[in-house]
Order: sequence, then C-alpha cells, then structure tokens
Amino acid sequence: MTTSQVTRPPAGSQPPVVAVAVRQPETIRAPRRGLRRGKAGPRRLGTRAVTALVLLAALCAVAVVGAVSVRSDTADLRDAVNQRAAVAAQLRFALADLDAQRADTLAPGRSATDDQVEVGNQLVALITAQQRRAEVSEALRQLGADRGNSGTVGDLLNSLGRYDDLSGRAAYVDEQQPDRTAGHPPTRAVAMNVQAGQIMQNELLPKATHLAAVYQNEAADLESTAHDAAMRWTLVIGVIGALALVFLLWWQWEMAVDYRRLFNPALVVTTAAVLAVTLAGTVALTSSADAVATANREGLRPWSRLAEARAVAAQAAASESRWFVHDAAYGVADKAQFDGYVKQLDALLRPNGYATAAERPGYDDVLTRYGHFRADDTRLRSLKSQGRTDEAAVVLTNVGRGDVAFDFWDFATTLDALAGLQLADFDSSAKEAHDDLAGWPLVPAGALGVAGLLVLLGVRSRFAEYR
Repeated sequence: MTTSQVTRPPAGSQPPVVAVAVRQPETIRAPRRGLRRGKAGPRRLGTRAVTALVLLAALCAVAVVGAVSVRSDTADLRDAVNQRAAVAAQLRFALADLDAQRADTLAPGRSATDDQVEVGNQLVALITAQQRRAEVSEALRQLGADRGNSGTVGDLLNSLGRYDDLSGRAAYVDEQQPDRTAGHPPTRAVAMNVQAGQIMQNELLPKATHLAAVYQNEAADLESTAHDAAMRWTLVIGVIGALALVFLLWWQWEMAVDYRRLFNPALVVTTAAVLAVTLAGTVALTSSADAVATANREGLRPWSRLAEARAVAAQAAASESRWFVHDAAYGVADKAQFDGYVKQLDALLRPNGYATAAERPGYDDVLTRYGHFRADDTRLRSLKSQGRTDEAAVVLTNVGRGDVAFDFWDFATTLDALAGLQLADFDSSAKEAHDDLAGWPLVPAGALGVAGLLVLLGVRSRFAEYR
C-alpha cells in the first residue's frame, strides 16, 4: 500500500484524542511533629532503654540478695537457738541434777530404830542419775560439732571424767556398808562426794554456764542481725523500686509526646511488674522483721529466763541433797548456796514483763509447784534438826506428794514444759520470718527478667520508625 492509498479522515472531522499518562512528581509525607530524625532520636531512645534495664537489674539484684540474706539470717538464728543454746541449757540442767541424784544415792539406809527396815528410795536416784548422765553425754556430743567452742567442750569432758571417778568411788565405798543407818554414809564416801561436788561447782557448772551464755548471746546477736537486715533491705528495695517506677512513668509520658501514642503496652506491663515486686518485697521483708522481733520478745527472751531458772533449780536441789549427807562443816556452805539459789529463783520465776495474759496461768502453775518444793525443804530441815533422820531421808528420796524428790520433779517438769512452750513460740515466729520470703528469689528474678524483655520489645518498634 502506497501513501496515496492511506485513508485520510473526512474533511471537517476532529482528530482523535490520544490519552497520554503524565507522571506527577512524588510528594514526601511530612514527619510527625516531635519525632526526632537523625542520630539524636535513636540514641536518646537507646539511652532510655539502657537506663530502664539498669534500674530493673538493680531492683532484681537487691530483691534477690536481700531475700537470700534475710532467709539465711533467720535460718542461722533458728539453728543457734535449737541446736546450740537449747542444748547448752539442757547440759547445764543435766549436770546440776546429776550432782543432786548422786548425793541422793547416799541418803537412804537402815532405820535407826529397826535395822530390818530400809529407809528412803535409792533406786529412783540411781535411775535418774543414769538418765542425766546419758543426757550430758548426748549434749556434749552435739556441742562438740561446734569448732568455735570445742576447747570448752574438751575441758568439760576432762572434768566430767574426774567427777565420774570420784562420785563412782564414793558410791562404791557406800556400798561396802549396806547396813549403815539412813543419812549417815561412810566418812570416806562423804569426803569423795564433797570432792566430786567441788569439781561440779568449780569446773563443770561454770563452764557449762559460760557455754550457755555464749550461745544465748550468739542467738541475741543473730536476732538483731536478722531484724536489722530485713529493715535495711526493705528500705533499699523501696528506694530503688520507687526510682524505677518514677523513671518508667516519665518515660511513658515522653514517648507519648514523641510518638503520639497514649501508652506503650510493653512498658505498662513492665511498670506493673516493678510495682508488684517493690510492694511485695517491702511487705514481705517488713513482715519478716516483725516476726523476728516477735520471736525474740515472746519466745527467746522468756525462754532464756526459764532455762536459767531450770538450771538454778537443779543446782538448788543439788545443794539441798549435799547438805543432807554432808557433815555440819560442809553443810553450812551447802545451806548458804541453797539460799542464794532460792533468791535467784524468786526473781527468775516472776512473770512481770515476760509473760502475756494467756501465759500467766502457766507461770502461776509453776510458782505453785515451786511453793511445794520450798515447803518440802522447810519440812526436811526441820526433821533433821530434830534428829528425826529416818523421816528426813524419806522426805528427801521418796516419790510422793510432800516428798522432795517428787515435788522437785513435778516443779522441774512443769517448768521445763513452760520453757518448751516459749521455745516453741520462738521457733514458730522464726519459721514464719523465714517463710514470709518463700518463693524468693525466684519471684523477683522471674518477674523482672520478663520486664527486661518487655522493655526491649517495647523500644524495638520505635527503633523501626527511624529506618
């Protein structure tokens, strides 16, 4: 086809319109007001994130370390009282009562009016002495594990060996005269019993008393340490937690201004976690401190006083028994010792300032039984001063109401039960102080660890806006 053959449009018609696509120039969306471009915005956001993580790590560290420290202190306090102070108190009582029972074995004998009649009860004294000797050995075995006082325990063992030797020889000499009258053991037996008593009074009991005092002072120091530590860590957790909360709230506000969002969900959860750990930590540690104070006020202090009274009562009974079998020269000193111990007991058994209203009946019961023991002592001394030795020997060694052996046992057992209740009160409160922090350090470590991850997730989307 030639150009002349191309069909032309009819004359007068409009030429066809050809649509041409015209590309418009790109429009750049203006950034939000307040969103910082360049390096300053990401750097500032990173600084805020690092600061939050540092505060979370600090709060986690003090919560974990504080909980572990206080739990360790309360555990040490319970061990010091239950495994050392209580054992040392039992050692002191067992030693004193052992001396009393060894002296009581010399009191029975034949009646002065009828040599066919046996006066007094030696069997009870022998059995009780054997029991007390076993308790002494067990207490020394337990306390021997404490290396800090192993020297004192070794000295006690050495003195105890000498005491056993002398008291055993006194018993042997006494057995060689089975027909002697009651209250008049052989002179040699009395002399050896006096020497054994001197070892008890001058060596064994002072060392046992010192050991008990050391452990009770240790328990008091641990109580103060545990209480002060709980209060100190409460303050530290409260301060760091408050700083973390203020920073997180301020950061939320700043991000709301910069990024035009009402809140950041991840930071909201993080703030809630910090608030929960701070409140839970301060409440738990404060409760633990209160429980430690209660353990001391309503348990340790009254128990220490009653344990002292129990040991002094046993020493009084030993002085009374020695007074009966010793001659007049030694008996004067024994009577003076007894009077001194009685004065101590009168002060130690007063419930003023130590007993709650609910505990008063228990103290009154102990005082009543103590009164029976004192009445028996008065009767015993009256009978012996009248020369009625047979009757006095019965009062000293027989087991019945109105007899020294029974009424002292009744008094000592009731006193021991009351002391046991106070010790149980201590242990219950100390255990409560320990259990108040149950679940720590896992709770703060877990909660704040998740909070740290949420901080990173919360700023990740903000960093993406700068790309």
